Amino acid sequence: MAGHGGGAWKVAFADFMTAMMAFFLCMWLMNQKPELLEGVAKYFREPPKIKMPWNTGVLKDQAKEATVRDINAKSSKENAAKAASAEQKNLNAIAMGFYGMINVKSDDPNRPVDVVVSNDGVLITLYDRPRKPLFQGEASAELSQWGDFVFQNLAWLVDRHAFRVSIEGHSRSGLKMLSPAYSAWELSGDRASNVRRLMANIAVAPEQFERVTSFGDTRPAKGEKRDPENDHRVEIKLSVGNRKLGDPAPEKPVEKVKS
Repeated sequence: MAGHGGGAWKVAFADFMTAMMAFFLCMWLMNQKPELLEGVAKYFREPPKIKMPWNTGVLKDQAKEATVRDINAKSSKENAAKAASAEQKNLNAIAMGFYGMINVKSDDPNRPVDVVVSNDGVLITLYDRPRKPLFQGEASAELSQWGDFVFQNLAWLVDRHAFRVSIEGHSRSGLKMLSPAYSAWELSGDRASNVRRLMANIAVAPEQFERVTSFGDTRPAKGEKRDPENDHRVEIKLSVGNRKLGDPAPEKPVEKVKS
């Protein structure tokens, strides 16, 4: 009796009970008032729209995840903006501090140094002018006392903030060279190399130098008032390194010389 298919009667009995319930429900409805019958019919013709709460079931988890993602994304953008703003302020402070280190007024229209802050670092342009020469002669690559002082202070600044360094040598056209075989290319290259050598001897680690480039007289200085003196220059590009800005200052800063 309990062989295969012995449970089929249960299915048949369930179907029978369902049919009986439907029969008695129909009989009960037929004996109700017309208003109730119309309401039941309307319910099946136009089922009510049930608004599910946002915080139920799977939708709750999805909504929460989306909200958390939006909050995290907004927070990340705000944090990045704050960090960029703080770093920009630090770079501006470093730029002004360098003017002070070499005893140059930032608002002096004839200053021998220009410092420009960008999003990723600082560009320092040092001009080799007769009234404030960086080198011992117009066609010399040997640093003057002023040039030695300036680049020593710059080396301490680089070491303090772990900048990466790029050095560019530029010369003006029409120079009277000591030898026909020694052109503006060699001069600007030797000047850039001597600056790198001095900074390395003072404080800058070898791995902090990214490149040393000679441009000869191929790239005149930009500006509203063109002056051949401004073409004779050394440009130092300082890019933000891995160490955080504002690390402790070196123990022995370079003493200032009287201008």
